[in-house]
Amino acid sequence: MTPYYQDEYVTIYHGDCREILPALIGAGVEAIITDPPYNAINRDTAGLRKIDKGRADSEPVDIDSLAPVFARLARGSVYVWCAQEQLSRWLRAFQREGMTTRTGVWWKTNPSPMNGEHLWLSAVELCVFARHKGAVFNLHCAAPVWRFPIAVPNGHPTPKPIPLMAELVRASTRPGDLVLDPFAGSGSVLIAAKNLGRRAIGIEIEERYCEIAAERVSQGVLDLAVAGGAA
Repeated sequence: MTPYYQDEYVTIYHGDCREILPALIGAGVEAIITDPPYNAINRDTAGLRKIDKGRADSEPVDIDSLAPVFARLARGSVYVWCAQEQLSRWLRAFQREGMTTRTGVWWKTNPSPMNGEHLWLSAVELCVFARHKGAVFNLHCAAPVWRFPIAVPNGHPTPKPIPLMAELVRASTRPGDLVLDPFAGSGSVLIAAKNLGRRAIGIEIEERYCEIAAERVSQGVLDLAVAGGAA
């Protein structure tokens, strides 16, 4: 495989993760942290804001096929962001692989006020956490509820905040460990891993997002203590 981008810490591949992942078996991945397309889009905005995410959030994901591959690739833990409609399927799929699971929640501190006069704001996203026995876990007795602001779109319509991704990297890896993101998008997981002294591999099917991720990763290490919610 020829990397789209590579430096001392990060390698990015442009392609379909389903074709690339088998070549990474045995690579020593400690944790997978990824945000696959949810395939659950509401494009009817009534003119209030743009929420059409295009292909970035509309490609179907075969959970029952991917979960076993993720379980085999990761020596330690897996984090998969998902829509509420997908939550139980991801949980069951990892449980079938003998992994212990939890449901994590991103509590958005700056949710969109859209329709706030009529119903509760859309202020949370869900994450399935699965771990093998003996996996690294550094945040003892911590609850999986993470409070961070939404990231500003950066050419990708649904970037996750770097500090949020850093919290997961910090929790389930040690410096020098290898983190994998099979749906790398604009590279927030890769940047968080690099900032914390971990190695990272990202796979992204859309070349324009590979370009964004490569540019962001190449900009250097940030101080996560002061990075706030920027992504």
